[in-house]
Amino acid sequence: MFRIIFLLYIVTIWGCGNDRSALQKRRIDLGVLNRVEGMAAEHPDSALMLLHTVDESSLMKRQERARYSLLFSELLDKNYIDLETDSVIRPAVEYFSQNGKYEDRAKMYYYLGRIHENAGRTEEAVAAFVSAEKYVGKEQYNLQGLIYSRMGYLYDTQANAEATVRMFAKASDAFRKGGKLRNLSYTLREEGSALILLENKEAANRLFYEALDIACQLKDTLNVLSLVQQIGTNFVFYYKDIKKAKDLLSDIYNRYCGGEIPEGHFALWGYICLQEKDLQKAEYYLMHDTGPDSSPYATIGTYEMWSMLYEQKKEYRKALDYVKRAGELRDSIYVVEKDKLVQNLERQYRTELLRAENEELHTINVYLFIIFLLIFFFFVCVLTLFVYRAKRKEREKEEKINSLKCVLDDWINFLKTLADMAIKMKKKPEQFLETFKENLNLKTGKERFFSNLHAWVNQSHNGIVDYLKREYPHLTDEDLDFCCLLYLKMPVDVMLQMYDLTNKNSLYNKRSDLRRKMGLSPEINLEQYLDGLLVNLAR
Repeated sequence: MFRIIFLLYIVTIWGCGNDRSALQKRRIDLGVLNRVEGMAAEHPDSALMLLHTVDESSLMKRQERARYSLLFSELLDKNYIDLETDSVIRPAVEYFSQNGKYEDRAKMYYYLGRIHENAGRTEEAVAAFVSAEKYVGKEQYNLQGLIYSRMGYLYDTQANAEATVRMFAKASDAFRKGGKLRNLSYTLREEGSALILLENKEAANRLFYEALDIACQLKDTLNVLSLVQQIGTNFVFYYKDIKKAKDLLSDIYNRYCGGEIPEGHFALWGYICLQEKDLQKAEYYLMHDTGPDSSPYATIGTYEMWSMLYEQKKEYRKALDYVKRAGELRDSIYVVEKDKLVQNLERQYRTELLRAENEELHTINVYLFIIFLLIFFFFVCVLTLFVYRAKRKEREKEEKINSLKCVLDDWINFLKTLADMAIKMKKKPEQFLETFKENLNLKTGKERFFSNLHAWVNQSHNGIVDYLKREYPHLTDEDLDFCCLLYLKMPVDVMLQMYDLTNKNSLYNKRSDLRRKMGLSPEINLEQYLDGLLVNLAR
């Protein structure tokens, strides 16, 4: 029995130790992910090596696995390792398409677009980049620039120069705001190249020079040579200024190439030498230019320059041969390009349709958001008004209560005084009456007395005074005073004393005058009519 208990104890301790070890490994791996995120932008190679140390099985939550997946895809792309399947990024797609921050969602769609682009799935790539554009933040300038530049490259493959210029212009603006000078230099160069296709060579040259200044600052030799070649080509073919082209090219070669002409520039120099009638140098440059990696269009240009060379050397048969070869290659390209053009037009149409749908959806979302804000603002205003009115009613109620308390205090004090006088002057009724009048008219003040009387009757009789004022606006304050006394069932003798009257007929005249003003016929009893008003108000 003791052995069994001892074995169970050992197993329990071992299990707890394993659990602690797994939790500790998970914390370490999450810390590594944080370090990798910080290194990804500036040191993608080191970040990728560090990411390989993370055990993906230790990441227990979907969010953690999605984060690892997105980082892995990003670092592979930054290290020029092209993925063509979505197996690596799939956990990120499954999670961030519905969850997480918009920043992560935009990055996920961007790198998904890069995978589709690597695999040649142009339409899927454009759709992913359009989705990335929808979620990218206003201040995520680097990611904005990457999205727009990749869309620019895709439009360029579709031979859509206008859209290419538009996308690279947006990319340049984003990189400029984000301070990414190297990326800015490349997007300015691509924007300029697209402008040349649109025959806007002056604007293209301005962009090339701006890109060249940045590339020189960064000492980016390959980009400098590419840019100066395009600028030199512009001078030679557009401005017809060969001297300026040679001066610019020679200056760059001296600064970056030890005075040597790069092989990639031989075709340009071959043309320059042809224009200067230096046939020997032209032939040398042309012989060393055409190679298996040259594009078909570059090969056609080279054939035409060979034709020009042999024509100047008066070797017309060879010149004609190169003209034929250029024509045949152009015809074969034309057939391919014709089919490709149709496909590109179809892609362009679907791409623009997709962008239009997304823009329309974005516009609808903006309108819905504005409508929601207006509705929310309306409800806030209504609620504020409701609360304000409730508070105002509460204040008015408190004020009425306070006013009523004051009235009651005045009446209580008046009645106490009256009671004291009645006790003291029990055997002197005439003197009591005179003293009562003095207290009524002088101590409390007749106007104040009836004002308080209005408040008291109005509060205790369902707002009857307000009702009489509203329904019978021609009633005077004295008429209302008389109505209040009637509602209080004031005895006739007391009313005679209050009005300093000696004849009851005078009181009846007041009643008749009140009846006339209220439009009552003689057969209607005034007290019953006033009591009927109270019954209606109570309902």
